[in-house]
Amino acid sequence: MSHVPLAWFLARASGLVAFGLLTLSMWLGLAMSTRLLGTRRQKALLGWHRTLVWTGLSMIGLHLISVLADPTLHFGLAAVLVPFAAPWHPGAIAAGIVAGWLMLMLALSFRARKWIGARGWRALHYASFLAFALVLGHALTAGSDLKGVSGSLLAALSLGPTLWLVFLRLLDRPRKRLAAAAAANA
Repeated sequence: MSHVPLAWFLARASGLVAFGLLTLSMWLGLAMSTRLLGTRRQKALLGWHRTLVWTGLSMIGLHLISVLADPTLHFGLAAVLVPFAAPWHPGAIAAGIVAGWLMLMLALSFRARKWIGARGWRALHYASFLAFALVLGHALTAGSDLKGVSGSLLAALSLGPTLWLVFLRLLDRPRKRLAAAAAANA
């Protein structure tokens, strides 16, 4: 084990921590959109949501720096920033890169909300589903850590609550439309 570079461990650990933080952020965002956690704490929950996103993005930054420092991969800056530029598993790495750019765009959208409007901001946030799918694919295919049972377990632990919250949100939409229609007719 002494011949394995520290950057190798750091890249994997920071990638998994980033995935965990961003998954928690997605769960919180979905729970907020369904009002599952109540309406009185929305502002505080939004603060936690933003904190999770930016902390997750900082872990992505550490992940990128560690991959660049790993002497076995020989990745250059283009390989970690440009989709399909990586010499090793280009499709799997591209999924992570696109997911990273999408997550950065979503994090920055909090600052741009007043210019793009609430409706545009919500529409933009649908990209979080694509980012989640891409990063899960990246996690399961880019490395050897999540092969077999551990990958299936990670997928189940992250997908289960996500799908449940999406299902809850979809079920809640008709109820909100009916309530809005009733209020308009009253």
